[in-house]
Amino acid sequence: MTQASVASAAGISIPTLRNLEQGKGSIGSLSRTLPYLQLRWSWLRDTDAGPDLARRRRMRGLSQRALAEKIGCSRPTIIALERDLTGRVETLLRVLSILGIRQALRPESAPTKPGLVPATNDPARDLVMTPPDLAARIIAHFADRMSGHVLDPARGAGAFYDQYPDHVERSWCELALGRDFLAWSDPVDWIRTNPPWSKIRSFTRHAMTLCEHIVWLVPIVNITTKARLRDLAEHGYGIAELVLLDTPRGWPQSGFRWWRRICGVATPATGACRGLRFDATPRQI
Repeated sequence: MTQASVASAAGISIPTLRNLEQGKGSIGSLSRTLPYLQLRWSWLRDTDAGPDLARRRRMRGLSQRALAEKIGCSRPTIIALERDLTGRVETLLRVLSILGIRQALRPESAPTKPGLVPATNDPARDLVMTPPDLAARIIAHFADRMSGHVLDPARGAGAFYDQYPDHVERSWCELALGRDFLAWSDPVDWIRTNPPWSKIRSFTRHAMTLCEHIVWLVPIVNITTKARLRDLAEHGYGIAELVLLDTPRGWPQSGFRWWRRICGVATPATGACRGLRFDATPRQI
C-alpha cells in the first residue's frame, strides 16, 4: 500500500501519515489508520484501551501525577490518555514503556482463506471499505426522501458520512475511534452505512430500536436468513426496497432498505435501481 492510499482511506493527510510512521502525531490519527493496515493495540482489543492503561498503572503502584513526572508531561495529559486514549503518540509510547508494554501495535490475525464475508467470531476480518462513488449512488437514490437526523453507525473512512445531503443533521459512530454504535441510545430519523458484516444481525436489531428508516449495503445472503427475517418481523419491520447497483469487482451486488411502516412507502425506481414493494411482513417475501 502507498502512503497516499492509506492516508486517503483513513481520511488523513500524507504528512500526517509520515509523522505517524516516525512515531509522532495524534493517537486519534493513528487509530484511524489501524483498520486499513490490519493492526490493533497490543494490550487490548476494544474501546477500553485507555481505562486499561489506568488499571496497569495502578497495578504498578503509580499515581497519575507520578506517571506524569516520569515521562515529563502534565497530569491532565495522563487523565485524557486514560479516559479515551486522547493525546500524542509520543506520550503513549513513553507510557507503554513505563508500564512494561514493549510494543504498541500488533497485527490482526490473517484470514485462513480469501473472501469478503468474515468468520462470525472474528469481526476484524470484515473491514471492507465502501468506495466513495458507490456510497454516493446509494445516497443519491434516497436523497429526496431523507430528512432530520442521519446516523452513520460505521463511519470508517467516511464514504457515506462525508456525502450526506447538507439539509440533514449528521452523526457517526466508529468502533476504532471509540464510538460504539451498539452503545448509541439517541433516536434518529435515518441510519445508513455499509455495516461490519460479522455484526449485521446485532447492528440491525439495535438499529430497529433507534429509527424507522434503515439502509444497509450488504450481500443478500447475509440478511435473508430465517433468523434475521424473524428479527425484522418481531420488531414490526420488513424489507421495503431492494436497490440493485453495479458495484466494483469482488463486491456484493445488493443494497437493502428497511422501513417500520411498509405499505405504500416504497416506490418503483427506474434505470440502475429497482424498487420492490411489500405490503406486509418479511414472511411473504
